[in-house]
Amino acid sequence: MKPPINIIAEKTIKCDACSLSQICIPHGLSDQEIEELETSIEKSIKIKKKTYVFRANDKYDGIYAVKSGAVKTSVANKDGLEQVVEFHLPGDLLGFDAFDTGTHMCSAMALEDTLLCKISDEQFDDMCARLPGIRKVMFHQVGKEITHNQSLLLSLGQQQTDERLAVFLLKVAAHYQSRVFSSKEFSLPMPRQDLSNYLGMAVETLSRIITRMTEQGIIAIDRRMIIIKDLEKLEELAHVTCHTT
Repeated sequence: MKPPINIIAEKTIKCDACSLSQICIPHGLSDQEIEELETSIEKSIKIKKKTYVFRANDKYDGIYAVKSGAVKTSVANKDGLEQVVEFHLPGDLLGFDAFDTGTHMCSAMALEDTLLCKISDEQFDDMCARLPGIRKVMFHQVGKEITHNQSLLLSLGQQQTDERLAVFLLKVAAHYQSRVFSSKEFSLPMPRQDLSNYLGMAVETLSRIITRMTEQGIIAIDRRMIIIKDLEKLEELAHVTCHTT
């Protein structure tokens, strides 16, 4: 039985379950090359809750991987109104938004005390020059992010509010399953205000949907802990076929 994620900040993901592991330990490299890559990664950078990893318009200085905790990325208009772009959970990468202009288009803030790993801009360029396979791996990660953004646009434009939350919960469940944690019990580190913003609905609407799902026996709530009690019903609500264990 896989362990539940009770408090994300207390769960440090193993390196081989992280998206960055394909860069740290890519296939086909010698032991010496792997050792060289591992020494290039700045590990366990501590970011306090509500502290910025980077802000919009900051100069790009590297790629980050979430080792434990959680980070939200967001953009804001000239009046300061925020739109949450993504929630980055253990094993996720962030920093791709600066690839185009060399400056970050969004801000990244820790939702709780967080540990990050980092490959600096200089280290990444140097490794790509010496080890071309790493660039291919990074392009794959960028492609995954683009695909996700397209799926999110479809969800916001075409799905009902109940469907959006169901899809989100299934996405988080699948994420933790791929990182060898429980897909049935996990904590959502983001406040409801941020989650409702991300899903394109009012906080009151989100609260009503959560209450309805709880009353229907689809999920149970214990503070920020989500317990998926009826996966089949959750999948039906999301109108997808997605099996997790």
